[in-house]
Amino acid sequence: MKLTMVSTDDDITRIQSEGDITQMDFRAGTDVLCNLLGADCYKRKVLLSLEQTSYIDSTAVGWIIRCHKHCKEAGGKFVIHSISPSVLQLLRLLHMPAILHMAENDAAARALAVGVQQ
Repeated sequence: MKLTMVSTDDDITRIQSEGDITQMDFRAGTDVLCNLLGADCYKRKVLLSLEQTSYIDSTAVGWIIRCHKHCKEAGGKFVIHSISPSVLQLLRLLHMPAILHMAENDAAARALAVGVQQ
């Protein structure tokens, strides 16, 4: 997995994942989101594009859930969007739409992050 910060504007930080997300991407004791965005990352509205990620394993699902939980607790929001079909199929199988903030595309993710109904 390669995480890249795409932009930060209007209190919204956009990041993009490239490649598969697996247990190999997570070393013990490291927080990949904090490493990329800094210690206050969970206070932000973070939009994660999964458009270029075609596979995630259970470790990645756990990481996404933790990011969602930490953001919620810190007053931020974590929204995943532009989810590739294979990843979306897995997330639906695991009933993640009931737990996570998920959006079809960047515009819908931004609307969800700021609380606008579409």
